[in-house]
Amino acid sequence: MNRYAVIGVLCLLLGACNVVVTKTPLLSRSDEAGAPPMRPGLWRLEGDEPCQVDESRPLIEWPKCAGGVVIKDGSAGYYDRDGPAPVWTSQPFVLAAGTPRVGQAQAKISGDVKVGSDPFIYFGARATKNDDAARITAMSIWPVQCGPPPPGDKAESTSKPLPGIEMKPGDPVCTTASVAVLRMAAGASEAWIPKPIRARWLRADGGP
Repeated sequence: MNRYAVIGVLCLLLGACNVVVTKTPLLSRSDEAGAPPMRPGLWRLEGDEPCQVDESRPLIEWPKCAGGVVIKDGSAGYYDRDGPAPVWTSQPFVLAAGTPRVGQAQAKISGDVKVGSDPFIYFGARATKNDDAARITAMSIWPVQCGPPPPGDKAESTSKPLPGIEMKPGDPVCTTASVAVLRMAAGASEAWIPKPIRARWLRADGGP
């Protein structure tokens, strides 16, 4: 992952540069209507960097590199490991219906990116596996970006923001007040991620 690490439900989501953020939520639980939900319980998010973890162990014992998130009742719970001891934290979470699905989470952003206190961040998602009850048990996810990222592995913002995206020159992140623009950006961003994050359901428990 790059040096702008997102802490929370998107702790493995490639960082916080060139991504859409908002101070207030654009989506609500009502936007999930009619679409298969994620199966409640412990999920693991895996990126392209190796991380050895015994998934059978309690979540609190997982190493910091492992992306463990508990999805339950419209929230995403995780252990914040930035302090001397893990602290259980829960943030609001939405996975809106549509194609692609668009997720919204409120999360802290660490590093050099200054976007205010606990902004809302967004990701696109496609289910890759469902259980017998049609609940999602595996999916690929990617960050909703402001526009085409710079070439190479640079932690920089786009020079060509998408239509409807509000972004000042030199800013590391962008914003929008339009759900339609957000969904358009989610669809476009899928092609800009060489390797999406893999998310998969492990078991029904996982929290404290």
